[in-house]
Amino acid sequence: MLLASALVVSACSGPAVSSSPSGPALPAVLTIDSRGGPPIQVLAGSTVLAQVACGGHLTVGPDEANIPPLPWNLVVRTESDRTILVTGTISALPAWLVLVGSDASLGSLPVDAPSGPPCPS
Repeated sequence: MLLASALVVSACSGPAVSSSPSGPALPAVLTIDSRGGPPIQVLAGSTVLAQVACGGHLTVGPDEANIPPLPWNLVVRTESDRTILVTGTISALPAWLVLVGSDASLGSLPVDAPSGPPCPS
């Protein structure tokens, strides 16, 4: 089952770094975690921010080369047939994108999700 929902990551004023009272500051990046999902593309407008394989994990920050400034109007789609899995707007970082199988979630807090199905060999 595909999840095609729009989640908006709310904007906040101040530096794009978050911290909790009991923990260290979190880096101002989009963390992408694929847990048994198909290969995906993560786009901000027409710019491909990342391509992630099944089982892949990476981060994308606004200070990297060829990455547009915030806000990002994200589209997460499968590489094979370009099926849209989730869309949303990232106005502040950190943010998390987790793909479990073909279900995707996008949010401003770390996602506690199962490990997902095994990747095809």
